[in-house]
Amino acid sequence: MDGAEPGALRRALADIARINPFFEVPALPAGQVRPLADLWRDPDYLDAQVAAVRARLAERARIAPQRVEARVAASLFFQGAAARLLSPAVASVLCHGVLADPDSLGWRTDAFGSLAPARTGERADAVAPGGGAAALHRHVLTAVLDPMAGAVRARVPVASRLLWGDAASALAGAVQALAAARPGAAEAASRTGAELLAGPPLAGLGGPAEPGAGMAESFVRTTCCLYYRLPGFGKCGDCALHGRRPAAT
Repeated sequence: MDGAEPGALRRALADIARINPFFEVPALPAGQVRPLADLWRDPDYLDAQVAAVRARLAERARIAPQRVEARVAASLFFQGAAARLLSPAVASVLCHGVLADPDSLGWRTDAFGSLAPARTGERADAVAPGGGAAALHRHVLTAVLDPMAGAVRARVPVASRLLWGDAASALAGAVQALAAARPGAAEAASRTGAELLAGPPLAGLGGPAEPGAGMAESFVRTTCCLYYRLPGFGKCGDCALHGRRPAAT
């Protein structure tokens, strides 16, 4: 991949931010943003983010934070962070052929108290048609989610497959939201998602729920995010505990 032309990243992110808040990556001064790597290099920062998710879950369930299992909070933290990273990355690649370099991104806290990405620079790569899956694998799965998953597992006893299942679900959510907002990108989004699900670390963790469908139409995962373990909460629509399995390809 070659470097994107000046202004390409800014224009792409301004456009896709209109889809929904999960696609927003605002430009902020570096002093207002934590580096992405702080989540795996600073255990206290990671602990604070997981604790914040635990507190929000406890408030919604009307229970004490101590009653929210640490692995439930860790799983939902990871899924949320993955969704906030993958949504704008998938959309910027497929709609504009550009992908932010991880060094141009950092973490902010959004209006709801959740961790979300922000842009501190303009570094980005141009992505040729058909190269989206490889670019997303390198820039998001390998460069950010892999070390983040390792850091989470070092702090909380949660299975690796569960966390990568969360990432697969986040990817499916990004594909479905993009397809709904930009129908012209639906086929490419489904194809890119399928390519990512075909190899490590997402292989075997989910796929279309119906024969002949794409990820933009339906998705079921083969693991569970543990959301159902909160008192009064149910299972997610793509949960493996519904008894469904990905359709054979």
